[in-house]
Amino acid sequence: MHSVLVYHTISAPADPLPGDIDISPERFERQLRWLERWGRVARLSETLSAPGSNRLTAITFDDGYRDNLTVALPLLEKYQLPITLFVIAAFLGREGFLSPDELREISKHPLVTIGSHGLWHRHFTRLKIDDARFELTESRRLLSAMIGSRVDLMAWPFGECNEHLEQLSKECGYRASWSVWKGANTMHSRWRVPVVRRDNMVKFIAKASGAYALTKARWHRARDQRSEIGSQGEKNRLSLISDL
Repeated sequence: MHSVLVYHTISAPADPLPGDIDISPERFERQLRWLERWGRVARLSETLSAPGSNRLTAITFDDGYRDNLTVALPLLEKYQLPITLFVIAAFLGREGFLSPDELREISKHPLVTIGSHGLWHRHFTRLKIDDARFELTESRRLLSAMIGSRVDLMAWPFGECNEHLEQLSKECGYRASWSVWKGANTMHSRWRVPVVRRDNMVKFIAKASGAYALTKARWHRARDQRSEIGSQGEKNRLSLISDL
């Protein structure tokens, strides 16, 4: 199974950001150094067709933080490792995020591919179908217009999707979409592995090598199944009470 790593911001705030999504530049470089030496790092699109037995690693960034350009990209250039940057289209120009001009700049770099991370970073599983369709089509339209090239890769905000959204992504013109453990790991719910502030090198290597992804995926699916069984049991209990 290929390992698709998820980063957000390469920064070192005094207090961890929600979700521990901040990785210091020093730790990020250690991880890149290991990947350059021991990993088989490929472009994200290559993981769509390469056999899983090849165990490729792809690097992705979510949201579109400005430090992806100013801090992460110079380090990626140093080790010549490609990334896919999933951008929240409506966040461009906000404080801490890429501006439209900076997006155009980073999109021209040979190591960078641009994808969509939705229009407003909303929970797609809570949206009405028309709102979800608008998020998918409008974010793709805006990003394509800004960078002057096709955008056909998508990462679900919060890693959330379901079979109806997977079909909608396909209908809206995306070639593939990525979640985080949600869905069946098919073309529009490909699994990814978050890299977080508290990961030491042992855990990072497990995440990058693919072993962690298989174990964690099984754990998440077992947990979701237990949750579904529990929810159904509660519904049945309430139904019995209402019949009394």
